[in-house]
Amino acid sequence: MVNIGILSNQDVKRLVFSTSSGKYAIYTEKGKLTEIHLNDVVHISIEKNGVSIKGSDTDFGEFKQINIIGLDWQNTFKIRCISPDLKARTYEDNLLITQNSYYNHLQLINNIDIDNYIAGVVESEVGKSPPEEYFKLQAIICRTYALKNFTRHEADGFQLCDRVHCQAYHGYPTSKAIHKAAVETKDIVIVDSDINLINSAFYSNCGGQTANSEDVWINPLEYLKSTKDSFCLHENNAKWRKTITKSEWDNFLKQKGFQENDSTSDDCKYSFTQTSRLKNYSCGNVNVPLTEIRSSFGLKSAYFSITPIENNLLMFNGRGFGHGVGLCQEGAMKMAKSGFTYAQILHYYYKNVHIVSRTNLPFFKE
Repeated sequence: MVNIGILSNQDVKRLVFSTSSGKYAIYTEKGKLTEIHLNDVVHISIEKNGVSIKGSDTDFGEFKQINIIGLDWQNTFKIRCISPDLKARTYEDNLLITQNSYYNHLQLINNIDIDNYIAGVVESEVGKSPPEEYFKLQAIICRTYALKNFTRHEADGFQLCDRVHCQAYHGYPTSKAIHKAAVETKDIVIVDSDINLINSAFYSNCGGQTANSEDVWINPLEYLKSTKDSFCLHENNAKWRKTITKSEWDNFLKQKGFQENDSTSDDCKYSFTQTSRLKNYSCGNVNVPLTEIRSSFGLKSAYFSITPIENNLLMFNGRGFGHGVGLCQEGAMKMAKSGFTYAQILHYYYKNVHIVSRTNLPFFKE
């Protein structure tokens, strides 16, 4: 079971809780309060003295903590936020509610079986259209990532949040194929040569070549090495373009200490080509990380070339979408459609790794 902070970026003051399947019991610091059956509704809100809970005809009072625990084999519930007004979401397993005293709003924690959580993450991250083999692949990646970053929000009272800061998670998946993939890959994770969980990074499209981890972040990792990728070249996010003015570019370079009178920079200032991925833009006396240029100009990737065009404009001709380190999702989907297994795809993007059951990790460590 894992604790996921849900709606963690929302200032939740009031919500409606209802049972979608199974049966729930409500516990507080004073013990068992009541049970909630199918289609029963309770209203929960933040009040002066704690968390208030009301049934259709009963005011149960205010409490420091509310634990809504599933009683059947499978339990799902729906949350409809009233303040703020948000679209209803469905979740599996249990819900813990406390008062966030710092922000004075409800803190919601989905206490959920890790495979149920992984299924929700997979649908939130990639949708329902990829082939089933890809769902297995993404489930293993998301499980590895979750366990690798398990204590990221420990100080907040839960383990992971539901935003892209950890992994996108919008609750119960509607795809049966995704749930099936999470169950069929139960406990499977990816480890490096030292039997440590890897940083299973992924993104949308690499544009034909993945990036070295040290070219995007700081540390070199043996399993995150650049590799050519022809599978994603004709997918949706393979290419992009963006124009900026020469004056915008001049101002950026000036901030980096570019010297205008450097004659060696005349040819490279407005022309830059990446036939394969580079780490820096170098011209004259400046050497700027491409990731910094991407961030400064809101580019889809750091894999681009620069060409001058008319009207004092510069054209950025780019490839891919995302940081480029690790698994290229659109390339991996193409591989899955072409008949590759999830194991073959994983080894294509992550080098020198092993696919193992996490229950066997202590044995391999020994």
